[in-house]
Amino acid sequence: MTMYSELFGNIVVPIYDIVRGTSRYRCSRILDKTQYLSFEEIKRLQTTNLRFLLNHAYETVPYYHRIFRERQLTPTDIRTVEDLEKLPILRKSDIRKNFSELISRNFDGGRLIPYSTGGTGSPLRFYITKESMSWEIAAEFRAYSWGGYKPGDSCFLLWGSRRDLKKNVARKMSAFIERRVTCDPFVLSDSVLENASRILRRISPSVIRGYATPVYVLSKYLIKNGISISPKVVITSAELLSSDMRKTISEAFQCPVFDFYGSREIGAIASECEKHTGYHISSENLVVEFIKDGEIVHSEEGQILLTNLRNYGMPLIRYQNGDVGEPSAESCTCGRELPLMKSIKGRVSQYLATRDPNTGKIVPVEASVIMDHFMTLLKTPPETYRIVQEELNRLVLYFVRGGSYSEETTVIITRELQNIFGIDTKIEVRFVDVLAPLQSGKRTPVFSTLNTFEN
Repeated sequence: MTMYSELFGNIVVPIYDIVRGTSRYRCSRILDKTQYLSFEEIKRLQTTNLRFLLNHAYETVPYYHRIFRERQLTPTDIRTVEDLEKLPILRKSDIRKNFSELISRNFDGGRLIPYSTGGTGSPLRFYITKESMSWEIAAEFRAYSWGGYKPGDSCFLLWGSRRDLKKNVARKMSAFIERRVTCDPFVLSDSVLENASRILRRISPSVIRGYATPVYVLSKYLIKNGISISPKVVITSAELLSSDMRKTISEAFQCPVFDFYGSREIGAIASECEKHTGYHISSENLVVEFIKDGEIVHSEEGQILLTNLRNYGMPLIRYQNGDVGEPSAESCTCGRELPLMKSIKGRVSQYLATRDPNTGKIVPVEASVIMDHFMTLLKTPPETYRIVQEELNRLVLYFVRGGSYSEETTVIITRELQNIFGIDTKIEVRFVDVLAPLQSGKRTPVFSTLNTFEN
């Protein structure tokens, strides 16, 4: 650890806590120890935190008090994580409909921090507390440390969310102290990539963090132009990281790539460690469940349900955030016995829909399957196209003008997609000058309004 990292971690962070009224330093020290507890000890800690949260929700949150009473339950009826099935799933529509009733009576407005999601539709509003924010940030930077990041390491950040990039005095001061330089990749033009590469050469950062697609596009630019940048780690997040993207990023920067999974509503959820055997879940802070066809699954992919164990101001219990993942029963050799997710498959909206010819049932098709087809057959990178599905038997493909696209390309695409989605599927190709990121700043190449997991 460098002298600055030592200074930052043990002096600057505690000063931050005093100024902001947070407790990140305390939370970090606790989480640094609990990650090495035995699996059984972590499970007991998680269960204890869950019971505290449920008691609090029952006593002080009108929505949950009503839910418990309607189901003739008390918090003592939920003794384990598995018992959470007795409570209903909390959907975004439920939060919007019952917003004020989800706020704890123990917290007045001055103690709550307003937040909202990015998303593809209208943002979801919610509240967090300084205490829950402290736990979330501590878990986030603990996850970064698994890739070699140290507090105060110089960092180049490629971040897609426009609202996070708004500058004020506090953010400028924070960026200076934390040795963080941020680049806005909203338009991934050659001039933006050239400017990013110029900054990288100038600051030679220890760590590169960012949305997966902009980091990938920048990596290709560096390789194409023979530019050598050698950080000790690249940490991606926010978007689906395919194996091809990971390979290209690692080649460009000559260092390992670590993928991080989090959300605005919950904070740090799971991340890869140095063994890359899956994503360690921050079980001290949350509960993760996986459901398929309304049932809990343990060995196949399903929609993710999240329970934040630290947010007492506006508890979110069994919250369905729209992501799909795959649980894992494996253990990791890194020494941490935090449970694993095998993979994050993406958003529900990143699953296209087709009908199984044998059963007639509507089934999902992963975005990664389509991306692999495009990369293999057409050498088409994910930042140059978007597939949109609003009807079961119709796909609209948006391509950025230019490149080597021809009529033969349309024939190949149509044939391959109809092999997957059926011969009756209509394929429509449209050309655009630019593919703007979604409202969240993400650049998903596959987007569907059909929720195949609800059929």
